[in-house]
Amino acid sequence: MPPDPDPHAVPAWLIGRWRLLRADLALDFAPGVCMDFRAGGRLLYSFSVEGHEQTVPLIYQVEGDRLRTDNPAATHAVETHYHLGEGGVLVLDFSGAHAWFVKETG
Repeated sequence: MPPDPDPHAVPAWLIGRWRLLRADLALDFAPGVCMDFRAGGRLLYSFSVEGHEQTVPLIYQVEGDRLRTDNPAATHAVETHYHLGEGGVLVLDFSGAHAWFVKETG
């Protein structure tokens, strides 16, 4: 009998840089949000402030359809449901408020 799949395994499609396409107003995302998911649970969250890009190093973990991100410098953890939507769009569901991200290529 094969072993059960690891519920914490990161789907290969998630790895890479994702740019915010749009988000529900309730989420109040900053302009130019990008999330760069890397191997080993490393995530670079970047956004624009007054024309300057700011980057916050985070850690992440997946469990089934849940994505948990944590900022070790500020002890701020967020958990959301996620899935790969139509057209290869990353959909984050924050208890009913949604954000849609497209994967950058190149």
